[in-house]
Amino acid sequence: MYTLDESLWPLVIVQRSDTTTDKEMESILQSLGKLIKRREPYVLVIDFSKSRPLNHSQRMMLAAHQEETADLAREYCKGFFVVINSTTARLARAVTSFVRPAADQHEEVASLSEALERAALRFEEAGVLKGALIARKQARR
Repeated sequence: MYTLDESLWPLVIVQRSDTTTDKEMESILQSLGKLIKRREPYVLVIDFSKSRPLNHSQRMMLAAHQEETADLAREYCKGFFVVINSTTARLARAVTSFVRPAADQHEEVASLSEALERAALRFEEAGVLKGALIARKQARR
């Protein structure tokens, strides 16, 4: 299951819990595609800290989506952070990324608060001060 919160735009937080079905994965990817098509700067945080890994078909869907949207994402996504608090999951992602580098330029972090602090910095670097304020406010919660 997942939630995608756009209410903090230009900060977008996706939180996954437990497992994700293929249908939910398709929905997540459609929502992420809509964010990119807004053609406005944003920062994306995906929190995997309470979830199980994606299955093979979901990883393939994600890879295809990343390839399709890579050019626009590079232009408008000013930061992409993935929260992974499991050492085993981080190792698995590192091995997978080495074998097949991701089209996105995400950074892995250990906590949501770390992701939000880094998001604030990315917004400042991009000149999106409203986003920096929102990210810092969320980090203090």
